[in-house]
Formats: sequence, structure tokens, C-alpha cells
Amino acid sequence: MEHSENNSPSREPEWTVPLRDRLRANERLAPYTTLKIGGPAEWYYPAETTTQLIGAVRTARQAGVPFLLLGDGSNVLISDKGIRGLVIHNRAAAIERRDDSLFAEAGAKLSDLVERTRVEALTGLEFAAGIFGTVGGAIFGNAGAYGKSMADILAWVEILSEQDEVRRVGPAQMGFAYRLSACDARKWLVLSCEVRLAPGDPGAIGAEIDRILAVRATKLPSTEPSAGSYFKNIEDSSAEHGKIPAGQLLEAVGAKSLNVGGAAVYPRHANVIINRGGATAADVLELAAQMKARVRARYGIELQSEVRFLGEPL
Repeated sequence: MEHSENNSPSREPEWTVPLRDRLRANERLAPYTTLKIGGPAEWYYPAETTTQLIGAVRTARQAGVPFLLLGDGSNVLISDKGIRGLVIHNRAAAIERRDDSLFAEAGAKLSDLVERTRVEALTGLEFAAGIFGTVGGAIFGNAGAYGKSMADILAWVEILSEQDEVRRVGPAQMGFAYRLSACDARKWLVLSCEVRLAPGDPGAIGAEIDRILAVRATKLPSTEPSAGSYFKNIEDSSAEHGKIPAGQLLEAVGAKSLNVGGAAVYPRHANVIINRGGATAADVLELAAQMKARVRARYGIELQSEVRFLGEPL
């Protein structure tokens, strides 16, 4: 973790007073992302509890300060120029069993929730083994694999609305679709959730989790920084699980040979961009543009990014 005082605001704005105990200026964000790329946050606030998270959001809204929630930094590409306003780092990560369900705060890692199902002998979440990100991020983007997604297992989601109301909503209200929920359009912030599971054989649950992790280990980098799959798969009802893998198309057009600066396509998976060292957000964006161009030229398909670019335009 790095903290720089360079270019700190010469005068602390009045709105920062309620957050002063944890607030930091010009905090470099690269260490908080899985790609290890990103400039500084103008203001950075690590929220260790849901109460702190809600307080920070309400403070920013009341002061008219732009803010952004950051989870574990996967599936995002942060601008080299950083992010203006307040970055709230959600570290509220409690997980607990409730009958045959698991409650989880949004800042909990999805991988930790999966491992908890192994311990509790609860089945239904095995498909999520090895998926990057937090529970909140998984809900926001309706993460999934093997034909299943978060939409299939959620009992309810607790959100903070644009009007600062804490509400519990059901899956039907979440507007789930492929890699999509209503959170973005309605400006809902995920606070916590309950996933509906079922008792199962602990040996079978553990074996399935391990099998999926082993498969993912052959495709995803274990040492090089990455954001996971960069592009969304292409929806096609005639394909297996209703999707054509973007990696399949990228492989066919020779994307694995591409690199820009410190960014390169991962040799084992054509839909993964890695940081070989010193990569910038500009490198990644240029590389992604070249990957898209090759698929467009060959197949007439416009790939859509699954990784979200955050921060100041480059």
C-alpha cells in the first residue's frame, strides 16, 4: 500500500470533517486493483463496516461530491489520471449462516463465500468457485458461470437507494440479465444479501469446488496481474449455455500474439489481459481496441467490455 502527500489539496474541504478519521488524500489506487493499474483517488476512504459505508455515501451526496465504490478492484480498469472526488473502499465483509442460507456483506470476497459453503455443507454456489470480485460486485454484474448466475441463488439484496433509503429487494426487482442488474440504472448500492442454498454432502461440494478451481487454474493467471475475462461472451441461444465464448473468437483471430507496452494477452486464454510489468490503463485500452478490431473484421461482431473503465478520460 502506498500513500502519497504530493499534490494534496491545500485546504481540506468542509465536507471531509465527518470522515477525517479515515480519509486520505491522493491515495494511489493501483495497489487496490487486481490489474495493479490506476492513478490516485482525490480522496480515499476505507469503510470497514456497512455503517461507515452508508455514512460516507450520505456525506458525499449531501455535499454534492462525486463518489465511487470500490470492492476488491477486479473487473475494473482505473484511469492513469486517477479518480476525482471520493473513492469509498468497501471492506465490510461479514459472512454468517442463517438456516440453509448464507448472509454476506457486499465487501466480502465471492471466493470466501464459496469456501464458506464448503465448511457449512451447503450446495448451490459451486459454480462461482474461482470468480474474481466481491459479493457486491458479483450482484452488480450478475456474475456467473456454467449456465448459472447470482440471480439464481439470491433470496434478497439490501441496497442503498439514490434517495439514501436502505431497502431490501427481491431478485425480481433487481432486473437481472447477462452480466447486468438494475443497480447501475437505478443508482442502487449493494450493502448485503442472503443467498438461498440447500444442505448437501460436504465431500461432493468440496470436490466440485476443487474441480472448478482446477479448470480455472488452467485458464487464468495465478501470478500475473489481470482483471479476469475482459470481454463479455456473445449471447446465442444455439450455443452451449446460450453463449459463444469471446475467448474462442479471439483465439481464432490470433489475439494471443498481441501486446501494447506492458499489457499483453495471456498466452493461455485469449480473453484475458495481463500486466507484464509497468502497464498503464492507456496500454490496456489500446490492446483491447486491437482485440475488438480483429474480431469485428473477421466476424462482424462488436465485443463488449466486461471490465469497467473508471476515472478521468485519457
